[in-house]
Amino acid sequence: MSDGFALIVSYGADDHVNLVRAELAALGSQVIVFDTADFGATVDIGFVVEQGVPRTRLFLRGVERCGAIKSVLVRNIGLPRAPHLSDPAARLMAESEMRWTLEGALTAIDGALWMNHPNANRLARNKLLQLRMAVGLGFAVPETLVSANPDDIRRRYKAWDGRMVAKLAGGQIIGESVESQYVVYTTPITPDDLADDDALSACPAIYQRRVAKAYELRVTVVGDAAFTARIQNKARDDAAVDWRAVGYAGLDIQPHDLDPAVAARCVALSRALGLEIAGLDLIVTPDGEAVFLEINAAGQWAWMEQATGLPIAAAVARRLADPPPFP
Repeated sequence: MSDGFALIVSYGADDHVNLVRAELAALGSQVIVFDTADFGATVDIGFVVEQGVPRTRLFLRGVERCGAIKSVLVRNIGLPRAPHLSDPAARLMAESEMRWTLEGALTAIDGALWMNHPNANRLARNKLLQLRMAVGLGFAVPETLVSANPDDIRRRYKAWDGRMVAKLAGGQIIGESVESQYVVYTTPITPDDLADDDALSACPAIYQRRVAKAYELRVTVVGDAAFTARIQNKARDDAAVDWRAVGYAGLDIQPHDLDPAVAARCVALSRALGLEIAGLDLIVTPDGEAVFLEINAAGQWAWMEQATGLPIAAAVARRLADPPPFP
């Protein structure tokens, strides 16, 4: 096991943090959890250049934690708040500076294994780039249109025999609280949806030809390993296009032996996007073909481990505790 400590960056309660922290403790590896919800209160971060040497500084309850950071697991970075300032303009400025300091000092950590670097996470959110790279690596992907042109959308709907789904190009809108999150699941398109030009032209969306589905797969990549769960709606209702909308209680989740060639493509795509950990969603057709849907750099996997027993947390902990040599 290499020297130094693992750093877990989180925001609020997170089952993934608890699972990985327990595995790191079992390995005897030092770990610090930096909960960004407490930034400016019980945890703090800074940056110095002393005698020509730049260094990120971490403080927990006012005490600086010294030592080399060998690995960083980024679960979530919360938006800093400055409620102590009553003037709105001053509060906005302070919160902006706090965010730049927080993200700047974190990304200035050098010589560590990142799971994943915030810049890689940001790049990987580009769903159109995902599709291009997936095709280049040999994945089958659905026929796709990204447009806000009503006539173009209707033409594709007709060409696809009405088998069309829509989803966001960017993802959910992040709010200040759970109640203010705005999520749109992958949704089947009906003729009624195509009648309103104003709605179709309001903003672009991803439109895809609906793929015939035997079942779905969630593949969690950790380093060079791929852990796979097979997901089916218990009601076997193909109308449930997006299993996230069903909820875990309505799903049959089982471990799955993924075809080695598909597993290799999953790892290759994660690597190409600079990701050490990622969640990929695939559909398997009745003919057995695996079709790529998307990759999520911040994919949830605790539910998958709890449902299947797949040792994902242990794999993450081993990677953090003994990272490969830094190039």
